[in-house]
Amino acid sequence: MRVSQLSFGRNLPESVIGVGVDIIRTARFEDIALRAPGGVAARLFTANELADRRANDCEYLASRFAAKEAVMKSLGCGMGDMSFEDIEVYHLESGAPAVRLSGVASRRARQAGAVRVLVSVSHDRDYVCAFAVALGSAGGGGADDETCDS
Repeated sequence: MRVSQLSFGRNLPESVIGVGVDIIRTARFEDIALRAPGGVAARLFTANELADRRANDCEYLASRFAAKEAVMKSLGCGMGDMSFEDIEVYHLESGAPAVRLSGVASRRARQAGAVRVLVSVSHDRDYVCAFAVALGSAGGGGADDETCDS
């Protein structure tokens, strides 16, 4: 059986629109947070994220920051292209991390053809790493189809 790239794509319910990864040293994130005027938390995290019982833990906040950066990259964007508050990281009942997109992040995802973004986060005391995959309909748009300008 010969499978062409076109026919293979039609057999998939979703396809990868983009991937993103981010890694940060927890101590570096803490230094940035301490130096930011007015506190970095209000500009990077949603009210729900800050209401979490772990919100005073630098490792927890650094993991959220890395996840948001990875999501931006999976949508073909960078830090200046959308607000960090447009990406909310939360946990499913299973404990797995998930994201909610709003504002520019949601519009960018729709423009790219993404129907959902999967995220994975791993951390220890010294480093946090996050990986995101934007998924869309097979044959849909890709991250290079649009710019991140809003």
